Amino acid sequence: MIGKILSIIIFLLVVANVFLNNSVVNKGRELKDLQVQKGVLESQLRELENQIAQASSLNTVRKEALRMGMVAGKLYLLRPVPVALAPKR
Repeated sequence: MIGKILSIIIFLLVVANVFLNNSVVNKGRELKDLQVQKGVLESQLRELENQIAQASSLNTVRKEALRMGMVAGKLYLLRPVPVALAPKR
């Protein structure tokens, strides 16, 4: 009787061990896939940051503005408007 119970317990432990090992292997694969995906996304991020830096450079903005027909304007400094002061008391 004890041998039968012991056999059942050992069988259940073996099944549980196989199940847990399978679960760990699957999680390891998922982790590996996520690490690869992270690398791809980081590479894309660097490329997009580079494109942003190029597009926002003054040279690029100037060329694009000229291509669109815009011309450089002149800056005019406005003198401050005189303000009436209250009389001293």
